[in-house]
Amino acid sequence: MMKLLRRESLAWLSRIVFGVLFLLVLGALMWEFSQRGDPGYLMLLNSLIVALLLVVLFVAADVLAEALEQHLMMRHISRRLGALMRWTPRIGMMVFAFFISLFALDIFGQGYSLWETIVGLTMHLIPTFALLAVLAVAWRWPLVGGITTLLAAGVFLLRFGANWGGEWTTYLLILGPPIMVGLMFLADWWLRAEVEPTPDMPATSA
Repeated sequence: MMKLLRRESLAWLSRIVFGVLFLLVLGALMWEFSQRGDPGYLMLLNSLIVALLLVVLFVAADVLAEALEQHLMMRHISRRLGALMRWTPRIGMMVFAFFISLFALDIFGQGYSLWETIVGLTMHLIPTFALLAVLAVAWRWPLVGGITTLLAAGVFLLRFGANWGGEWTTYLLILGPPIMVGLMFLADWWLRAEVEPTPDMPATSA
């Protein structure tokens, strides 16, 4: 009973900490947006997109923290947390791929012909296609997917990091989600055997 109470207390503490961090970071980013002088609708749209990414980042961090906590304290993972470990990285990768695809919209309004626009849009969407390919692999093989996702974060840093300067927000939004998603895939692979079986699951014969 004491272990259960302690586990629940730590879980709620983790949720509160990451919830406060989410609000602080989102508030700091919204303040930065307000300093750019963008129209109100554009600031609202940017805030919604960033909030979605931050939800992925901090929910994944919280789920990962709770999974490690249950592993260390109980040596098993609850079914609810097991489901979160399975679906959080998959949904998170979809959200991040959507975010990356938004950069391809820069191709429009540049005065290109229809064919040039199609070719340019396809080239700009290559990172999105690559992320979706990684997701397809990770769906079946979380270990391979987790390692590949972490490598993708490294590729983003090496390929585009020189252009980011000292903008901490860019590092957070571009590297944070794939790093956390990659770690979540690895945790799903590592701790899957510790997830509590469902009540109607047949016993495994020796």
